[in-house]
Formats: sequence, structure tokens, C-alpha cells
Amino acid sequence: MRRFQISASHTPSMLVNAKKYLSDRPQLLDCPRCKNHGETELRFVNGFFTYVSFFVLLIFGITILPLFFLWVPFCVETFKDAEHYCPSCRAWIGTYRRLGKST
Repeated sequence: MRRFQISASHTPSMLVNAKKYLSDRPQLLDCPRCKNHGETELRFVNGFFTYVSFFVLLIFGITILPLFFLWVPFCVETFKDAEHYCPSCRAWIGTYRRLGKST
């Protein structure tokens, strides 16, 4: 009979290829650097989707919308990429990209 080791927190943890599970919300996983189990910290940064949204608003702003709305993609987190960091050692874990492949 084999015994299985249970995590101290009694929750499943992800260590292998955690980057494919990243989203724009904090994720519960193990840090590849310090092996700490916890939720990632998020930092929102301008990405490709931010600039594409800006140019779409610019084109509609010239024809339909007032140009006042051009600042929206740079201020709202929905348009930005999310960078995940370990809460204890501050190591970069990965980036969730709205457009393109997440790294």
C-alpha cells in the first residue's frame, strides 16, 4: 500500500507549467523560486491589447465618439496585461496577456 503526501495547506498546488493557468486574477500556486504556497500578487501593465484598443477608439473617435474616451485603455485594468509575482520573494512568475501568448 502506497502512502500519499498531503500538502500542509490541504489544497492542491501547481508547480509544473503554472504559466498556462494564469489569468487576470490572483492564482494559488507554488513559487518556482522559493517554493512558497500562496496567491500571486498582480501588477497591471500596458500591453498589446491596450494599444490596439487605443487605436480602435482613435478611429471611432474621429468618426463617431468624442476623443475624450482615448484615455480609457490606459487607466482601466480590463485592457491591461497582468504580471504575476510571488508574494514572499517577489519573483516574477509569469504574465497573462490579453492578446498573444502568455509568458
